[in-house]
Amino acid sequence: MRTRGSSKLTPEKRKELIIGLCRALTVLRSSEEVAEALTDLLTPKEIETIAKRLQIAEYLLENKDYEAIRKDLKVGYSTIARVNTWVNLSNQGFRIMLTRRKVSPSPKSLSEEEIYDPYSWHNIKRRYHLNFWPALVLGEFLKIADSGEKQKVYKIFDNLELKGRHFTSNMNRQLYEMFSNVLKSGRRSRFRK
Repeated sequence: MRTRGSSKLTPEKRKELIIGLCRALTVLRSSEEVAEALTDLLTPKEIETIAKRLQIAEYLLENKDYEAIRKDLKVGYSTIARVNTWVNLSNQGFRIMLTRRKVSPSPKSLSEEEIYDPYSWHNIKRRYHLNFWPALVLGEFLKIADSGEKQKVYKIFDNLELKGRHFTSNMNRQLYEMFSNVLKSGRRSRFRK
């Protein structure tokens, strides 16, 4: 018998949907884009409920008492207790969100001068984006990657450093000479026929 609020989805499908939602949210670049997405996805009451839960978690981590939280946010003791339980039993989700929110600076908005100055760094990157795409793609990937994916990327960079140590300029010159001789001899043999 299903209880109220239980899902008809299989656990695998539910997990797949939640991961899809998380990945969709990570591609948003600014708080304005997140706000637009949340207002498209949720009702105003659902947004308020989530915002209150986050604020309750922050207050609890600051050791505010239940009465002060209840008065400030107009929530019941049971709601505060439930969030307190989540904070204490969670896998650091609340803490990560709150600490990153405090640490991360708000995105820098460009002045009109920067936008219209053809020599500003913003416009140079925009105009010559192909020169910057590896750094931009890697930066975006690292924002949304989980720790396992990040470790794989770090391992790749370690291997690149290892290659750099093995392939010195002298080694590169020897390889170039060897292959250029092979290519030259191959071209000549084709023209002789």
